[in-house]
Amino acid sequence: MDNKIKYLERELWILAWNASVQHAAIYKNGAWQTQRDQIDTFKGKVISYIRGSVIPKYREGVNESSHCGNIRGLIDYAKVADTGVLGRDGYKYGIAQKLLNLSLKYYWCLGLIAEPPHCPVDKIIIDKTEFRGKVNWTQMLAEEEYVDIISAIKVLAKKENCSIAQWELNNYERR
Repeated sequence: MDNKIKYLERELWILAWNASVQHAAIYKNGAWQTQRDQIDTFKGKVISYIRGSVIPKYREGVNESSHCGNIRGLIDYAKVADTGVLGRDGYKYGIAQKLLNLSLKYYWCLGLIAEPPHCPVDKIIIDKTEFRGKVNWTQMLAEEEYVDIISAIKVLAKKENCSIAQWELNNYERR
């Protein structure tokens, strides 16, 4: 991998991590002020896991079932990797899907992996579906909520005759 791609990869992880935890309150009260080293360790472990164990699976592409399994695997890994900084709800499904899906989007856009089966689900995307005002991605604990939203996105993508990932690329507009 050349230096330009390595640079972009480092940057994409900063962006993906920050996007997945902003406004999400995943850490215990006060951890941000008193446990910065432990937060950094946790973050490093999670990112290393995704880079080393998950991203390679997507080089040739994965199906939706495997993708949901990878999100569950990320949540399970985060529980083990927790350095005592996670709050009561732990590493929530909504946070895990956002980090994985956003990093996959970046890798796909760079041409490093095949097209991912889903897209990052956040407020901007949820607001384009029937779930507007009904689901908060940062509080999503159950895979079922996520799958329902993905199903709604699938309907919208079909109307535009494109995949979920392509639909999100066409319709995502940062505020």
